Amino acid sequence: MAGMSSEQLAAFVRQIFPRLDQLSYYDLLGVPSGSDQAVVRTAFYRLAADLHPDRHHTLADRELKEQLEMIYARVCEGYQVLTKPDKRAAYERALNQGKKRLTTTDRDSRGLQNPEDSIKHPEAKKFFRLGMISLGRKDWKGAVMSFSFARTYEPSSALVAQKLSEAQAALGKPGGAGGAPPKTP
Repeated sequence: MAGMSSEQLAAFVRQIFPRLDQLSYYDLLGVPSGSDQAVVRTAFYRLAADLHPDRHHTLADRELKEQLEMIYARVCEGYQVLTKPDKRAAYERALNQGKKRLTTTDRDSRGLQNPEDSIKHPEAKKFFRLGMISLGRKDWKGAVMSFSFARTYEPSSALVAQKLSEAQAALGKPGGAGGAPPKTP
């Protein structure tokens, strides 16, 4: 779905929106029910890259825009539930009872809803998301580059530093973003 055209986006919304209440979070994210958090996260970031309302703020069709926002909100809801073990367990029980959504009023008020929420600068957040997408695609160089950019906007972020280290380790070059490893004297 990367880089949907306006026509593709409209077709996607027309296909998904009428069935939104019949789709499980797994169906909506396009992952099997046994998927681990990494698979769920990767699917979420891929969908978010295409569906985020900020990408489509110029849509002329107000109804399509509102439907897209509802789909995006449900995708985010699914991500939040499926990446938290306690919520996921409750959701699995609800699914067994035929429910497609977790309708708990007891939202997790302890701590951040999403670790990414700790990133405050909008550009840092944008590059962090791009880095996460690159990680999901196993594009280590792209991940290192994106996380490095995120770190320039928010140098004190432990989350950005952690993900940058992970990407550098996966790239096999802990000395930097795509450069040669540091030489030892």
